Amino acid sequence: MRRLLMLLVALLASLLIAGCGSSGHAVDAPASGLTLVPGDGIITVSWAMQPGVDYWLFYAPSASISTSNWTKISGSKSVIPVASPFVATGLSNGAVYSFTLNARSSGGPGGEGTPSVSAIPRLAGTATAASPAPWTAPNPPPGAGSIPNTSNLLGLALGPEYVAVGAGGVIYSSPDAVTWTAVTAAAVTANKSNLNAVAYSGIYMAVGDGGVILYSNPADAKNWTVAASSAAVTTNKLNAIAAGANKVVAVGAGGTIIRSTDGTNWTAAASSGTVTTNDLYAVRAHSANLWLAVGAKGTLLTSTDADTWTVVVSNTALDLKGITYGVNATTGAGVLLAVGASGALVTSPDAVNWTAQTAIGTNTFSALTYGTQFIAVGTGGGIFTSTDGLSWASQPSTTAANLNAIIHAGYNYVVVGASGANLLAK
Repeated sequence: MRRLLMLLVALLASLLIAGCGSSGHAVDAPASGLTLVPGDGIITVSWAMQPGVDYWLFYAPSASISTSNWTKISGSKSVIPVASPFVATGLSNGAVYSFTLNARSSGGPGGEGTPSVSAIPRLAGTATAASPAPWTAPNPPPGAGSIPNTSNLLGLALGPEYVAVGAGGVIYSSPDAVTWTAVTAAAVTANKSNLNAVAYSGIYMAVGDGGVILYSNPADAKNWTVAASSAAVTTNKLNAIAAGANKVVAVGAGGTIIRSTDGTNWTAAASSGTVTTNDLYAVRAHSANLWLAVGAKGTLLTSTDADTWTVVVSNTALDLKGITYGVNATTGAGVLLAVGASGALVTSPDAVNWTAQTAIGTNTFSALTYGTQFIAVGTGGGIFTSTDGLSWASQPSTTAANLNAIIHAGYNYVVVGASGANLLAK
């Protein structure tokens, strides 16, 4: 059925290319041809557009393509009509993709296609011959939306926009992780406690020293309120926050675990301060029925309800500070990873059995994420990447500042840290 549908689509496109007796006419393709910019699982295609002209784009996982043979190439696609720039998504990194474009007016037949051009999508964040410096510091000049180099950024989240939080209670928002604006809501400027982490689940929620909890207006990241339970549910330092399965969990000093269903009203978890008294540094909602938290001295906890937690043997005595889940590109198997002090790395296929792996260098890693690969960031500007979670490569960094938080955002990775560090890999 799917093959028949594809054939029908191809037939329709071919008929349209031929014009079908339309009164319109063919138009020459842009003389400058197509410009391709490869990204992580994407290729951005651009060309010089002319008014009153309709463009059709054809592409395929192939060394070349034309408007006459595209229907014969497995996996080929057409975009009808299309405007520049166009982002082709869902592509396989490392594979060659070719593109051609033709043009018409008033529904006429397509003109001669542009010469076939090709590009190869590649992992963001990994240095290659074509991209030797994949991590850029996109801050604009001071006074034009930059983050001051006096800011120590500790947490990062993405909702409708990016939000970074840090020492002294600062909060910055950005539409693109390039231009940042300091949030000046009264609840923010009045709070001088460090904000150590932020998460998004319909609203932004930030937690920090002294048990402080702030949350945003649902409409934006500009207006914030101090949670009614802030410093009432705990006065311990809160280091991390995560949302998932209609719950929000924050963890912190002395084994503190607090939870909420809306991010505004908080209660202490049943296991808070009892299942462990070690500091907890990171928390993750792995699924509706599995939460994980990691902390000092290799502490690793799991929970099915975010309320009652159980100690799991991590097989390391080193502090664990970041945790994520991803796919081993070699085996195709899912794997949980936790990283921390002195390059500590532990992995698990099931959240129950954990294995201590070869250390990732000597950096202390503060954060870890997975998008199209695993990326860990930490002290001294350290950035390490891995496609299988076991073998890691150090990447060139444009800063020596400690990096404290990382997120995978669409086709990009964004990192923030000390001295206003703000790095972007596309």
